[in-house]
Amino acid sequence: MVEAPEAVSGAVSPATCSVTLTTNSYSTFNWTAATTTRYATSLDSPLKLTTTYAPAYATASSLLPANVTITSYSLNRASTSAQDGAYGQGAYARLWENISYNTSIPFTTTMSPTPVASSELVYPPALYTPCPSSAEDCLTCYKLPTDFIWGVAGSAFQIEGGLTYGGRGPGALDTIGSLPNTAGTANAEVSDMNYFLYKQDIARLAAIGVPYYSFSISWTRILPFGNVSTPVNLPGLQHYDDVINTCIQYGVTPVVTLLHVDTPLNMTYNDDAFPDAFLNYAKQVMTHYGDRVKYWVTINEPNIGFGGSYGNPPYSKAANVLLANAKVYHWYKEVLKGTGQITIKFANNLALPLDSTNPSDVRAAQRYQDFILGFLGNSIFLGQNYPAEMLNTTNFNLTALTAEQLSYINGTADFWSFDPYTAQYATSPPNGIDACAANPQDPNYPVCVINTNVQQDGWLMGQASYAYAYLAPQYVRQQLGYVWNTFKPSGILIAEFGFNPWQEYTKPVVYQLYDLERTLYYQEFLSETLKSVYEDGVNVIGALAWSVLDNDEFTSYEQQYGVQHVNRTNGQFTRSFKRSIFDYVDFFHKHIAA
Repeated sequence: MVEAPEAVSGAVSPATCSVTLTTNSYSTFNWTAATTTRYATSLDSPLKLTTTYAPAYATASSLLPANVTITSYSLNRASTSAQDGAYGQGAYARLWENISYNTSIPFTTTMSPTPVASSELVYPPALYTPCPSSAEDCLTCYKLPTDFIWGVAGSAFQIEGGLTYGGRGPGALDTIGSLPNTAGTANAEVSDMNYFLYKQDIARLAAIGVPYYSFSISWTRILPFGNVSTPVNLPGLQHYDDVINTCIQYGVTPVVTLLHVDTPLNMTYNDDAFPDAFLNYAKQVMTHYGDRVKYWVTINEPNIGFGGSYGNPPYSKAANVLLANAKVYHWYKEVLKGTGQITIKFANNLALPLDSTNPSDVRAAQRYQDFILGFLGNSIFLGQNYPAEMLNTTNFNLTALTAEQLSYINGTADFWSFDPYTAQYATSPPNGIDACAANPQDPNYPVCVINTNVQQDGWLMGQASYAYAYLAPQYVRQQLGYVWNTFKPSGILIAEFGFNPWQEYTKPVVYQLYDLERTLYYQEFLSETLKSVYEDGVNVIGALAWSVLDNDEFTSYEQQYGVQHVNRTNGQFTRSFKRSIFDYVDFFHKHIAA
């Protein structure tokens, strides 16, 4: 026999409930509308720029090297034998000699936008909520400032397509899906055709009311050879100039990332020339567009670009990333005299102790965070060296930063920017952290932490996606609180967060568009963010949903994070809004202060 639980202090007794049941009776049945038609509110346009954030190019161009060649590259694969210099059209064709694709694209020029039909802007049926509109526990009284940075994000390699068009040089990622492609891997030559359809994509964001658009620039569209000697590709400059101007035309504020994974083919973090090459590239971009761009991100998620005791690149090359970011920051602030804000962006799915009462698990969680965030974050935000857990790992190829380096790197980000998709648990390996850290042959070396999304009691921490994200909003406040209290930034930008429902791509399109799990992910994540702001005192300055479109997730179209569906079979790459983007916009309409 199960005994009844003891009464909980403060609980409301059923006897005190004042609700009265309606007397049972018959009446006349009437059909009533269960939903009402509501349309999205578009942005006011154009965007009113009340200031410039750097000198216009006509003035800023004097800061660039005087001997730089500006030319227009165009790929002609028959030109590989042409001997017209180190940076001629023949040399450019030879860059692409070993990279080709088995796909064709339907566009060869920028497509003009068409008005977004009102039928596309009809809100889906309202979600059921038992919460009264005036109830404080529904967070209705929690408001965000009018300058809160909210919108959507994408990256060049993942949405642009047209890799071989417009004089773009090959990047390190371009071999994914190239010939021979026996595995049928998706290649980014197609992707979402955003390189040709960007005007329509920006018009769609404006029509549904999304005010910020975060995108990245392809380094090799600007500098096809990647290095400091390469000529500048005029078509690349013109393309992104028009992307930014189109944003302003439609009332959308651009957030620009200089490097989102797609380094030039022969220029990686491993190369000690990387910092100067990256600065050279950044100078071209920032002098051309700096007057109109307020928010800059230097490098996307470099903290997960390292790994393994002898990984590629090794941890020892972290200084190249730190110095590259610092060089761009100092040049932008001190030479260009830019008044915008600039940062670097980290990846982090927060590690929590599997057993918070177990000191080994607590250490494992902190060690994981040291390897993923403290690794680069310490020097930028705290002026401190690499974490002791890393420096004390046996035979770990990592040299402490010098005092001069720390002084130069410290403070080279105006705010914290990261991609906290989810959380996970951490526990020590069976032989313990210390034994693992002393043995480079240990399979868990060098991090020496085991991660899991399964709780001690055997339950998953939340609804699983088709990749690593989990619908686990109970950990959002800890994620934000860890960063806020550890690195003490002036503010935190959630630069990416998103959810790809399990095998969404296999469903009929109408079911893909009603993406309830993604909506719940955003709604619950953002609700917890509000609590973090109001109840924990964390200064969250923005949130950008990943992704603007279902894109190429580095080999696959099946990992769908997009708030818009892309039809890749009709030859037009037609976009369709999913339910989640309507609910995402609605959330901010309710919580942005009037």
